[in-house]
Amino acid sequence: MKFNQPKISSKYACFEKGAYASKAAKHYLNNEFDPNKVKKIAVIRHAALGDQVITRPFLIEARKFFPNAEITLVALSTYQYGMPSDLADRTVVLHGRDRKGEVSFGDKMNNFREVGDQDVIFDLAGTNRSYWVNILNKAKLKIGFPYKSWLKGTLYNAAVFRSDLQPEVETMLDMLRLLGHIPAQRLDFGYPDHAELVSSEQPYFVYFNGASQPRKVLKNDQVIALMEMAVKTFPEVKHVFLEGVNESEKGDFLSHLTTYDNFAIQPCIPLEELLTFCAKAQLVVAPDTGVRNVAISTHTPTVGIFYATVPFRYTPRYEPIHHIVMNASCAVPTNEQIVHTISTAYTAEK
Repeated sequence: MKFNQPKISSKYACFEKGAYASKAAKHYLNNEFDPNKVKKIAVIRHAALGDQVITRPFLIEARKFFPNAEITLVALSTYQYGMPSDLADRTVVLHGRDRKGEVSFGDKMNNFREVGDQDVIFDLAGTNRSYWVNILNKAKLKIGFPYKSWLKGTLYNAAVFRSDLQPEVETMLDMLRLLGHIPAQRLDFGYPDHAELVSSEQPYFVYFNGASQPRKVLKNDQVIALMEMAVKTFPEVKHVFLEGVNESEKGDFLSHLTTYDNFAIQPCIPLEELLTFCAKAQLVVAPDTGVRNVAISTHTPTVGIFYATVPFRYTPRYEPIHHIVMNASCAVPTNEQIVHTISTAYTAEK
């Protein structure tokens, strides 16, 4: 008995049904495309800290797959904190909302054209600005997310699909998998590594309760009760509440807990210090926020508190050190649930 073997679409289009490539894209991939001969690629990414951080493995893997290409990172003036420009050869910053009223339509068009002609464009943004970059560029291969069905075959000649059940970083890497690249299974973020820096002699947990959207964070009353429970449940561990930039992210409401020897409030620190601070921690506890993604990028175990956003999109599967606290009903997790998950993560870490 013979079984039909699955057929890959073309030489460099390594998928059957999980992605899209137009006839023109397939022809290019099958007859002209060679990753070693690609000279210029652009990676478009417009997002806040957490989303900037998870773009780093994509840039690192793109460098491997296109060893002779100049990588242009296309960012946005509104979101520059944590921008991974250190992993690109050049960076073009597009005008964002912070420039509203300052630039004309012509200025915007010229700004889009600064990206320059490319061989391949990876659109990790899917915004009106990224659409303009694609429209004005002559790249032979334009890969994006088809949020709208008409984008396939018009703006993009190749696309990968997004799902809230798939980690976002993996979805981005699917753009490279589509072309035949095999990313590292333990993703490389180019950041300090928890395994090399953590110290079990003076263990500490980091807690952060800030986010770009207030609906993602716990109420202060619950945080107070949570910290009181944590310092008593894990007396051998230092519990550090990390402050953010915004006033709503300060830890003044927890100042009475400093009477405990194993509790402290850490003022906001620069990103470079934050990376090492998270890498040395035994555990980072936070909602869906940039600090949690920073911890993930240093391979530090995390406990993610979810109820306002989908957890699966922001939780890696390549290492079993990241834990989720959630209820299927989307109810806010109780402190008992959170502490139980912290205990599970801490026990596994030891």
